[in-house]
Amino acid sequence: NSLPPPKALRVCFTPTARVLMLRGLFILTAAPLVAALDLDACPMDRCAAGTPTACPLAPSPGGSLPAEEGTYEKVFFRNDGARPALLLRVDGKGEEHLHVVLAPGARSTVETHQGAVWRARRVDTTSTNGGAATAAPGRLLVEHRVAPVSIDGCACPPISAPDCGRPPFRGYRTTWDPVVFENDSPLPVTMSWFDGDCEESLRIGTSHVLPPFSSVRFIATYGHTFRAHAADNPGVLLRQHTIGDVVIGDCHDERLEVPAGEGAALEEAGAVSEADAATLASMEDEAAALRASNDALRARLEAALDALRTASAPNATAAAAGVVASKELSAALGSLLASPVLATPTKAF
Repeated sequence: NSLPPPKALRVCFTPTARVLMLRGLFILTAAPLVAALDLDACPMDRCAAGTPTACPLAPSPGGSLPAEEGTYEKVFFRNDGARPALLLRVDGKGEEHLHVVLAPGARSTVETHQGAVWRARRVDTTSTNGGAATAAPGRLLVEHRVAPVSIDGCACPPISAPDCGRPPFRGYRTTWDPVVFENDSPLPVTMSWFDGDCEESLRIGTSHVLPPFSSVRFIATYGHTFRAHAADNPGVLLRQHTIGDVVIGDCHDERLEVPAGEGAALEEAGAVSEADAATLASMEDEAAALRASNDALRARLEAALDALRTASAPNATAAAAGVVASKELSAALGSLLASPVLATPTKAF
């Protein structure tokens, strides 16, 4: 594997940890007892690469913490949806600010900090009195708060890998993608880096153990996979985490997604009243109109993007195509996205 192993910077003890340590033998006596207990199974997204979750119904209250209160971190967003998405930065008051427009298949790397909140919304179109289409932030697709990777008191399916037996990496690191792990369990844990074939134990301060209720920050690289094992029982995997993309996917608005013909079918079966059937039929028409509008916007954006790519050729025709494409994008996105920075599709690292 070409990735160098990560390097630990420091171990941080939370106020809870300080209280427990002041109480002395609590950790020394409780940890072995807890380790002997059966642990609940972890959710699968804590044991393997993250999987897309359902779209949130509403944004969480509150906003981002000030930058000075959180450590630096990079976050990688990827739009796996079929339509463009707005990537929005949330300020301390909870207000959203456009960061970039992600075309389908596009990725964006943001330099941010722990405690920051980011949201992704789909681009919805509305019609003015004059019939012109304008853009507006639509359905919330993703809300991501930059936070430490939590190690809880649950167990993943057993995974065995040999020890790499390599000397510590001391070379120069060309990328700087930090990640913070927080041990929220009462168990002391060990951290390792998995390179696809073997695991390499990571030093944490002057030892190899991350105490309960403490955290550690590693300088790593996109694609690194970390594993946390119970220190008293290395065969127990508590967490696996890979530094990768926050995936933005499609989701359907439950209020509008009514299968075609469902209203009439229910009315014939006598399952709903005539008024309810009429409401369902109206929702079908509204959903169909929205889908047609979104398809039209997607076609215009795709045509404009093709023209912009063509404009990269050094000739007058291409330059003219680029001007037309820019005007088309502005018309499609409206006043909200008057001058967006459009992220074009890129390959994954």
